[in-house]
Amino acid sequence: MRARGVRWLAAVAAVAVISGTVDEPLRAAETSAAAGALDGEALTLEFIDKAIADGRLKSAGDLILRAGARFPGPEVSLRQAELMLAADSLAEAATAFQALETDPVVGARALAGRGITAIRAGHPDAADALLADAVARDPALARAWSARAVLADRRHDWPAAERFYAAALQAAPESPEVLNNRGYSRLLQGRHAEAEADFDTALKLKPDLKQAQTNLKLAKAMQGRYAEAFTSSNRDELARDLNTIGVAAMLRGDHRIAESYFARAIDMNSRYDKTASANLAYLKSIAPELAESAGAARP
Repeated sequence: MRARGVRWLAAVAAVAVISGTVDEPLRAAETSAAAGALDGEALTLEFIDKAIADGRLKSAGDLILRAGARFPGPEVSLRQAELMLAADSLAEAATAFQALETDPVVGARALAGRGITAIRAGHPDAADALLADAVARDPALARAWSARAVLADRRHDWPAAERFYAAALQAAPESPEVLNNRGYSRLLQGRHAEAEADFDTALKLKPDLKQAQTNLKLAKAMQGRYAEAFTSSNRDELARDLNTIGVAAMLRGDHRIAESYFARAIDMNSRYDKTASANLAYLKSIAPELAESAGAARP
């Protein structure tokens, strides 16, 4: 895929969040039997992880405060660092993670957390080094492998990205976030059918994963299946989807289809005036036939 096409897809496709969680399972106890199998500390940590993953940061903070009094130690301190990361307190998060890196139990996860913090802070080289150290200490850190793959995607180093996603999926075979991110990578590479398969699988595992929902529509549209791409759209999301699928049509060279989608997005929702209008203006700058037909239509 041409570099310009990669940039356009990167602007509309979505990577699942790689910060704000640790690598243990994020499922809270779902049955009384499961709850009984966990001691109080493990159950509390799972609830904290779930709250951070869901963006319920105040609840997570309250749980961490209580857990710190009952179960002081590195596991609770690691969650405090994760909460700082989720709240975009990047300097504080980096310091908190670094303080835990020598711990024999949480050290590898702390390295991964600091690596992801470095990505968020705009320091990709430092991030990659930290993440490489993390997976060297614990190869089962799916989150760290996925973060390394995202960095490889940004460099357009597709072979490295494939290796890192494979390692992430070996560590967490049913991670919808990793599958979505690998699909995104393959979308950028022009491997649209393979990307579609990854998004489909991610949504079977987590039907409400918004990033995968958007990316699946884009993958279908990049194969020219425009009507099918709109199948799961609803009224609230239609303007956004029109703009997204319009980008796909533009990249495929279906300029008149793209023009109609951008125009409908603008008409439907004023929030898309700026984005879709900019896309429409760019489209007309690269598609002289549209400007010519507009001129011919004037009296």
